[in-house]
Amino acid sequence: MNFKKNIGLEDIRSSRDILLILFFSLFFILGFSFEKYALALIPFALLFTILVFQNLKLGFYCAAILLPLSINIPAGFIPVTLNTPLEPILFTLTLSVLYHILFKGTNRSLLFHPLSILAAVLCTLYLTSSCFSTMPLVSLRIVLQNLCFIIPAFWGLLYCSQEDSYFPVKVLTAALISFTVLCFIHFFEHAQYSFSRMYAADIPYPFYTDHTIYSAMAALMIPLAFIRMTWYAQRNTLKFLFYTIVFLLCISALILSYSRAALLSIIVAYALYLIIKLRLHWTIICSMLLLAVIVLFSQQDKILMSLRRNQTESKTKKTDVEKQLKSMVNVSNDVSNLERINRWNSAFRMIKEKPFLGFGYGTYQHQYFAYQKESEMTTISIRNPQARYLSGTGGTTHSEYLLMASENGILAGVTFTLLVFSSIWLMLKNLKQLHSKSYEYYVIMGLGMSLTTYIVHSFFNNFLDTSKISFVFYAMLAALVSLDINIRESHTKKYLTRFTDQNNLL
Repeated sequence: MNFKKNIGLEDIRSSRDILLILFFSLFFILGFSFEKYALALIPFALLFTILVFQNLKLGFYCAAILLPLSINIPAGFIPVTLNTPLEPILFTLTLSVLYHILFKGTNRSLLFHPLSILAAVLCTLYLTSSCFSTMPLVSLRIVLQNLCFIIPAFWGLLYCSQEDSYFPVKVLTAALISFTVLCFIHFFEHAQYSFSRMYAADIPYPFYTDHTIYSAMAALMIPLAFIRMTWYAQRNTLKFLFYTIVFLLCISALILSYSRAALLSIIVAYALYLIIKLRLHWTIICSMLLLAVIVLFSQQDKILMSLRRNQTESKTKKTDVEKQLKSMVNVSNDVSNLERINRWNSAFRMIKEKPFLGFGYGTYQHQYFAYQKESEMTTISIRNPQARYLSGTGGTTHSEYLLMASENGILAGVTFTLLVFSSIWLMLKNLKQLHSKSYEYYVIMGLGMSLTTYIVHSFFNNFLDTSKISFVFYAMLAALVSLDINIRESHTKKYLTRFTDQNNLL
């Protein structure tokens, strides 16, 4: 008997299906038997990985939609907490992006764009400082984790933008709409407590572990919603109404989060918007700033006296937006402000001790205790994290710039500063070349405003070590790079066409 003839293609497929079912069942049984629920998700993770390798863009849309709705879940089989499903998706996207870039190649203009070079230098400095870290294992784990945020959000979206230069913008729009759903839920949840400040810190949980991260995301999303709302104002009534609702919900999330830094960042972003729309020349702006400095210097005694009299605190139960902003300059009794100054000074001392390579990525929260001064410490200062907190939860610098410099060296701090401010320069450069009524103009304006909010916010907080903020931030940089290259190439084509036409006439 010829067994080969008797075994058909359908039998092979049937056997494969049975094996897949057994494979799934095994992980389900093991996961639920040992209460390691992450094991039960492994088969789905493998299937999703295969799907992402085949369709990279689908993976990015999944990441964007699920980004605001992800929650922290212990991995179970390893002592790590993952923001699920976002971080597993980003890890899968990282592998897929590296595979596509290394084996399929990419446009050189994407890799050698000034912002791309600065991002690559920054990542290299992260790895270098981690190799010489005071806590190498901690630093290497955190730097690898952060690379899994940066690689897909920046280089992955740039890779996909080769076919569609607006793809990064589409991914950000998906994240905006998903975030708005969360804002809608939180608005009505907060309404049950009469929008009291007492509950502001708890409302975003479990999707955001801190209300300041929630407010930073709202600040990043508001300009995107605002720009789309203004673009559709006289073009599409339904879309205008839709994005108006999106804009208002994001505004409500910002205000009800009671975050001073986020409020200030959105004010600065809209100040930039007005400067651009009014076409104010930079000489006028510099003259106004110089005049302000002269007035401040001449009235410094009165101003210092006013600051000493300012007793407005940010943590009072009946605080409002006005009091929140006033409390920002209260350096006499606002504990939050005084503790920030303590953390900043500690970071400065750390930078002074290790200026070149820093203490290593992710080590500030472990190392800064010894660099505090008793005279600068407050009632909320942490002296020994082991006493009341878990190891490594001693807090952070409350400044992205100082955190970069203290952990990764001054060069990393300077590189990050160049990266963020170069993005604003890139925005302004492109806005000059574009017509003010074009869609590209509106999109680039929105991206620049959003990045401005985080540039300002970075003076008071640091969130790039969180997957949600990091993904959106680097996706915005990728969107700017993609549109810049597209604009540059379209201008080159127009010039070449015009040059060819002139030669033909001759």
